[in-house]
Amino acid sequence: MSIQIFILGALSEGNYYPYDIKKRIGKHLDQTDAKITEGTIYYNFEVLLKKGLIDKVETIQSENRPDKTTYGITEKGRIFLEESIYKAFQKFTNVESLYAALVHLDKVDNQKLAYLIMDIIEKLDRKLEYIDLHRHDEIDAQEDLKDALLLMRDHAYHSIHNDMLWLRKLLDHVQGRVLKST
Repeated sequence: MSIQIFILGALSEGNYYPYDIKKRIGKHLDQTDAKITEGTIYYNFEVLLKKGLIDKVETIQSENRPDKTTYGITEKGRIFLEESIYKAFQKFTNVESLYAALVHLDKVDNQKLAYLIMDIIEKLDRKLEYIDLHRHDEIDAQEDLKDALLLMRDHAYHSIHNDMLWLRKLLDHVQGRVLKST
């Protein structure tokens, strides 16, 4: 899904060859561990084409070179892009799951996005409260397993806490975008 968000987001700004999109995605993913192959890009272009979310705009044929096809986004693709960005926030699993959506915040209603982010923060806050509430509960397990479970609980707590800090920064950013647009 996130690769499709990258592709549709790029095509919403202009017509591109799949290879151009791969280079653009690569720039965004340089800061992460994710790697995208050309095969993955071409496969996703085919999927988007079959769904009617993109169209072939032009095919350039030249001797001794493979055909180069330029693609553009359809109206259906624009709607799908917007829905996919919202869905990424609605199905939040971790901060990395939002990377593709973050690149295209200008394609959605940032007021709606702010509400979705606040909802994520509330859910994570409830998880932290639950962990805090049970932080000192005795774990009935062998000593080695007990230590491992305590370490996992500690890691979960700090991971959620860090995600919440980052989401609050994102919320401030998105709310700033809302204020600029009014």
